[in-house]
Amino acid sequence: MHDVVLQNLPVRFAIDRAGLVGADGATHAGSFDIAYLGCLPGMTIMAPSDELELLHMTATAAEFDEGPIALRYPRGNGLGLDLPAEGQVLEIGRGRVIREMGRQSGAQTGGIAILSLGP
Repeated sequence: MHDVVLQNLPVRFAIDRAGLVGADGATHAGSFDIAYLGCLPGMTIMAPSDELELLHMTATAAEFDEGPIALRYPRGNGLGLDLPAEGQVLEIGRGRVIREMGRQSGAQTGGIAILSLGP
């Protein structure tokens, strides 16, 4: 891992069992994958929220040659979405807004942002 990062090699890492995975036991859970991947210089980390994003992120990883990239995905099945024949390459660093809300009446703060990786 460190040799890949030090040389900024275009290596693709597929991280299975990302996050907390109780059914496989403690030794098969990716509890610390974001922590150890995120501190590596030049590492790009992707986490899909469903199988459509997984398809697009797989296409993105295949085309990404600017350094190492990790695609982390959880254990289990997808939702059963109808998928296109090919994925689209996504813009690196751009998130997806699920819901936007205006200021609620009586709100005392400037707003709240909830950020998440994956499902």
